[in-house]
Amino acid sequence: MKTKTASRFFAPSEAGIVHQNGSEIGPSTPGVEVILHTRNGETDPCCAEVIGDHIYAEIGLFFEHGKLCDCDGVFFLPREVGVMLTQAGYAVPDEFFA
Repeated sequence: MKTKTASRFFAPSEAGIVHQNGSEIGPSTPGVEVILHTRNGETDPCCAEVIGDHIYAEIGLFFEHGKLCDCDGVFFLPREVGVMLTQAGYAVPDEFFA
């Protein structure tokens, strides 16, 4: 599937990811790259990739009227993904964060 992407590297980050089944996906890593993917012909991002030294996660994103309403693949959304979505104009409720 072809997508448009937007990416950003968060250097002073201590991201750690917990899979939706409760297992940790690698230890915390200083610095992560976040890539938002948007399907061609659509306006909302469909997923986010989080890439670090010891972690990799694909997170499904679902929106209603410009507000994040669900995410798949992780128990809590990494703050870095929330920052990118907020800067892109989306509302991200606090309930998505640890």
